[in-house]
Amino acid sequence: MFFHMKRYYYGLLKYRSWLWLAFFPPLIFLVISSITPNQFFITQDIRASKDAPVALMTSPVGYISMQELLSRPETLFQNKLSIRALYGQLYSDIDYYRTDPQFRVLFEAVKNNMLLVKDNQDKVQVVYQGPEKEKGLMMVEFYSDRLIQSLSEGIRRSKAKETSIAQLAGVAKVKEKRIVFEKSRLWQLFEIVIISVIGVMLLCGFLEYRDSSFKSERQMARYLEVPILGSIPDLHKVYASMEK
Repeated sequence: MFFHMKRYYYGLLKYRSWLWLAFFPPLIFLVISSITPNQFFITQDIRASKDAPVALMTSPVGYISMQELLSRPETLFQNKLSIRALYGQLYSDIDYYRTDPQFRVLFEAVKNNMLLVKDNQDKVQVVYQGPEKEKGLMMVEFYSDRLIQSLSEGIRRSKAKETSIAQLAGVAKVKEKRIVFEKSRLWQLFEIVIISVIGVMLLCGFLEYRDSSFKSERQMARYLEVPILGSIPDLHKVYASMEK
């Protein structure tokens, strides 16, 4: 065992100039990270006044004002009926949502990434801030439709005389951001560095063990079946001294 460890150590010294290859994959990762957007800001404008009544999805008759909903956006985003409906739209096996880990992941994504903000006097915005563009677009579309339905139902429940009907104001807008040193990417970079170093070290060991030359007097004696006393001089050093 000690012989193999010693041989591997000398193999690393022999091929140490190859160790710089371990930095090549992390460098590629950093270059790709710097040109690839990893954060998306998606917004959808909806025409609705701050006093417009919004139906509560958890109550057959209840409603609140848009102003109150803006102060408690989780009423729209995090109620179980909405999460279940969104889950059913994103995934097919809705019967298993209670045991599916994706359901919890989806709930956390809604909780952390979805916002409802006031744009101006007669507009609100459904906003997604997160790393998944396609899922973000679907979530913004889903909650925008959900909000419009709640506004229409709220008008019916409150019997308010709204002169304007809640509707989408244009299409969803997407802004991209590039964050190189994000926490998730730093962890990925660390993993790539570790894997690269291990890979190069394994390559050095493979090249060393492909070398069929004898590495010790004991190995030479075992394979040649001849007794060897003392040590064999390093012929490379002998040849180098003769040239001098």
